Amino acid sequence: MHRRLAPLALTAVLALAALTVRPAPAVAAAKAPTEIAGLTIGADAESLRDRLDLSRLAPLWDRPWLIRANLKPTKGFAAGYVILGGCATTNRVERVRLKYKDGSLALFNKLAKELTARYGVPLPVTGKKDSKYKGLRWLFGTNKPTGTDILLEHFETANDEETAGNIIRITDNGAIAQERACYDGLVRGTPEPQPAFPLFEIDDSWLLPK
Repeated sequence: MHRRLAPLALTAVLALAALTVRPAPAVAAAKAPTEIAGLTIGADAESLRDRLDLSRLAPLWDRPWLIRANLKPTKGFAAGYVILGGCATTNRVERVRLKYKDGSLALFNKLAKELTARYGVPLPVTGKKDSKYKGLRWLFGTNKPTGTDILLEHFETANDEETAGNIIRITDNGAIAQERACYDGLVRGTPEPQPAFPLFEIDDSWLLPK
């Protein structure tokens, strides 16, 4: 009698398990995407001269090891720029940041759905308290400092740093880290830059506007 019941009990347990197990979140694709709108991570900026304004290259004021090149008018996007290497490499595209012409939340949700289908469940990015901001990040590689990531953002309202709308960004974080390490190596041990003219005393009248 017990031998007859054992197979039936095992079948019931397996059936119950099948009903209660939920599918695991999708895992990000092993191969990171490197291109959007014809702009490719790792490309030489000279090969993108028809897409980028290379006449006004400028280092980032707070990260001089990186160079910014603005995007020329591009269909589907209101504006954008790429970040180029400025130390370990020269003119290598290491970040692409684009703003969509369509700044609606509906487009953000559509893009988020498509990216999730392609690359798996993203990590949410939180904005400032009380800000109407949505951000999603897809990481590729073992960790953010060395891997590539996609950042999709929606700004419902404009703020001091950003206008309202939708932005997508692809970054080669490992390459940018190498640029920083290269710059740190160059400046290590060099004399501190001196002011353009002597300053014998620094007080509030110098540090604050008047």
